[in-house]
Amino acid sequence: MGPSELTARLAALIEVDALNYWEIEDYVEQLATQPPEVQEEVLRQVGVIWPVSQALCLDFLDQVQRGLSCLPHSRLGEWVNATLDVYEKDGLKQAQRFLAEVESNFLCQIRGENGVSLAQAGGRLLPYLRGLAGRALDLATAPITYTDSQTIFLPPEITLFKEQRENFLTYKLLASWQWGLLAAGTFSAHLSPEQTLIQELMARHGRRFSSEQPFPANFYHLFPDPELAGDLFLLVETVRITSLLRRELPGLMRDSAPVLAELRRQRPTLSGLEGKARLLEALNHWVLTAALPESEAETSAKFYTQAVELLLPLADAGKTVAESLGLTAQLYRLFEQLPGEYRPEHPPLLGGRLQPWAVAAVRLHRREESRQQFIKALGAMLALETGEHPPPEQHAARRQKPTALPDDAAAALLPLSAKGDEGEQPLSPPQAEEPEYITIGGREIKIPESLRELASEIRQDLGRLPNRYISAALDQAGRNAVGGPGPDPEEGPEATGPLLYDEWDYRRGGFRKNWCTLLEKQLLPVSSPFVENTLEKYQGQLRLLKRQFEMMRLQQRFVRRQKEGDEIDLDAATEALLDIRAGYPASENLFVRLNRDERNIAAIFLVDMSYSTEGWVGTALKEALVLMCESLQVLGDRYAIYGFSGMRRTRAELYQIKHLEERYDREVKGRISAIIPKDYTRMGPPIRHVSRILAASEAKIRLLITLSDGKPEDYDDYKGEYAIEDTRHALIEAKAAGIHPFCITIDREAQEYIPHMYGAVNYIFINDVKRLPLRMPEIYRSLTT
Repeated sequence: MGPSELTARLAALIEVDALNYWEIEDYVEQLATQPPEVQEEVLRQVGVIWPVSQALCLDFLDQVQRGLSCLPHSRLGEWVNATLDVYEKDGLKQAQRFLAEVESNFLCQIRGENGVSLAQAGGRLLPYLRGLAGRALDLATAPITYTDSQTIFLPPEITLFKEQRENFLTYKLLASWQWGLLAAGTFSAHLSPEQTLIQELMARHGRRFSSEQPFPANFYHLFPDPELAGDLFLLVETVRITSLLRRELPGLMRDSAPVLAELRRQRPTLSGLEGKARLLEALNHWVLTAALPESEAETSAKFYTQAVELLLPLADAGKTVAESLGLTAQLYRLFEQLPGEYRPEHPPLLGGRLQPWAVAAVRLHRREESRQQFIKALGAMLALETGEHPPPEQHAARRQKPTALPDDAAAALLPLSAKGDEGEQPLSPPQAEEPEYITIGGREIKIPESLRELASEIRQDLGRLPNRYISAALDQAGRNAVGGPGPDPEEGPEATGPLLYDEWDYRRGGFRKNWCTLLEKQLLPVSSPFVENTLEKYQGQLRLLKRQFEMMRLQQRFVRRQKEGDEIDLDAATEALLDIRAGYPASENLFVRLNRDERNIAAIFLVDMSYSTEGWVGTALKEALVLMCESLQVLGDRYAIYGFSGMRRTRAELYQIKHLEERYDREVKGRISAIIPKDYTRMGPPIRHVSRILAASEAKIRLLITLSDGKPEDYDDYKGEYAIEDTRHALIEAKAAGIHPFCITIDREAQEYIPHMYGAVNYIFINDVKRLPLRMPEIYRSLTT
């Protein structure tokens, strides 16, 4: 590329007025000596930096020759991304210093000398982990790796490898392994002195079972050497969890072979160990790479072989933590035959340490939250069922003395198959049906699905549903005027926040860290006849919609190859006949059964409140929401409504119109009526925020439905390809969290960008805005059936 072409290309990327002609000539003169592929890469990076900071871009042009003297041109993009991260975190001066000291600041980093920190890896690791778990797990740093079931704690930095990719892969493996502990139920066992294994251990070792210690600490202390028992249990679980990861995440485990080999090389050699510590370390070597240790011949071969034979069956699918407990006891008996005391020195790096007290603390916190949520929800339901709202003078008396259940009145949540009079129910097995009825004084009241799930969680946690929960709910029902007026609209709730979100910059292939400030506000309800007028306008269509939605209450599906059923399964019957003729025993599963499954759906409607929705567009959006809410009242799905707008990256705004668990009442109708056009359309932050809300939901199907009349755009540089790519990446993050995004748009130019953002089948274009109110319920029905 000659000087004249270079000059033209450079002038097209930057504002020529910002430079003197001789400065451009200097830059062109330096670039002219480089090969064409280097020139192209430098120009591409200029296009990345200039929109962010003109001063930093000129510094890059000043320093690029120094950078190219020690970096291949293929690394320029990484250098620029690292520089922009410093600029957005620490400002221009620090970024200029980072550019000038490329050798010490950047080369050390990519060589692995400085490793990868969790702060660097977290932006990619956290969405992956939440998508894997299907809930909002968090990441934090700690000297050792462990999880408290809510947060996964990882080392602040990993420096095992020279390349960042392998160090990041190590983080990914460690995080996935901790997820495996939660997925496989390592912390979920319930021990009692009546269990056979516990009785055998107490008789063998003469130790008492402690109900005050959390699992598995209470299991360790049944042995004379709790530390050895704990390390053996962790070894057994390491085998079981690693096998689970090989089945569920084969790609990760295949890519992690070098990581596992390096972790094994980091283990101590066997030559300096003796007795129990030597055998356990030999097994740790075997667990990491499924290969014998180099000095295996020097170990007690008989004991090593017996231990491996005990561990091998754990590789089969379906092994449970109960089997791990039994196997731990067998291994302990094997280790007792070895001489000497056990002195733990090197915990397995892959699994870190189990922290039962940390898990117990989180469980107690969740238990208290569940208790309060259950009492509040049940109290509200009882108040609605009875229709009784005691006068104010009764409230004080109720607050002074909680309601007690009469002796002749049973109050319990019962499964359909086990209705009875017990005040407290025994522990439900995992496969038990969820409680469906509450009985008070002989009267049965069917409760909503969300409360049944919560009650089931409480029963599984405590082994029963305490009567005091129900007494408190009865007291709550008397104290709260459920369905009464909300807070004074004139006061209004304060904005929640600020919340910081990253923003995707496609030009650099990375995030601008904590770039956008999202303010979460509650839209104040207004007194308006809008909802009533809408219901009158669409009364005929609404009756039809409600009938259609009522038919969707139960999902129906055919289950084949059953022992009993409604019809004969012709495929199964044909196979059975062929088996009989071939001399094989025939299967008895010859029927088809019709199953009716209750819906488990959570949806969030994200409504564009930008200034472009003024007029009939805004009216149609509000009418569509009214018809949607009225229809969903029949269906019973959980749903929420949020509006979004804002101006610049420092003021993205999300308006709460209806929460997932909030009733569709007068206040919600007032908020829908209050929806008005506001500012601009910065879509990335609100999508990321409501995705976090949906990811925390336990629903099987999670929908994010956006209603918009135009492409994402803000007052600053959030325009064009940049805005589209950030929105697209936010949607990709949502999909990784198990959320299905869908867009309903009335923009006539949407065909140009919507398929790229949402995918070819995840949007619909409505060319007549007047059709939106009736089309929206139809679209929802098609997405959820």
